[in-house]
Amino acid sequence: MSEREIKNVASDDTDINALVQEVLRESYLQLTEDLRRYAEKVKYYNQMKKVIREYLSSLRDFKAKAISAAHMRNVNLCSGDTNDVAALQEIFTESARPYDVGPIEHELCIPNRVPPKEVKSLAQLDSEIARWETKLNSIGDDAQLANIDLQNILQKQQQALQMMSNISKMAHDTAMEIIRKIRG
Repeated sequence: MSEREIKNVASDDTDINALVQEVLRESYLQLTEDLRRYAEKVKYYNQMKKVIREYLSSLRDFKAKAISAAHMRNVNLCSGDTNDVAALQEIFTESARPYDVGPIEHELCIPNRVPPKEVKSLAQLDSEIARWETKLNSIGDDAQLANIDLQNILQKQQQALQMMSNISKMAHDTAMEIIRKIRG
């Protein structure tokens, strides 16, 4: 309710209790709308975290399969031998698979392939995993802040509801006191 609307209502010899109730009601409705927006924000961050966790899981699964395949081919993962490096790159090429990218994955720039084309070694794969873990932690921090905001708005909404209840009770008590005095 705007200040102008409040002045118009107040100037029409309106019951002050009704005016206070209307202002509190509008405040409560606004807080409810804010609460909905913050809840959507928390939901969005949770979806982002879920998507990144799934992608990280795919990367880790790929790493485990690549190491297993290298072991089966007797590739020494620790040597810098040209043949071992070439064999590992071949395993990466053979084992790579497409990755479904939806709107959130696209927004996060998650590649449509596990591992991404530029990743051709275990060291690069570890770097890719670390990069996405860092991103997950960052989004987790943002989600935590959004949760705190949501809790604050919820608390404000509860306070507004309590205030409305208290004012209503005071108005009722006042009316009952007037009735008792009239009865004598």
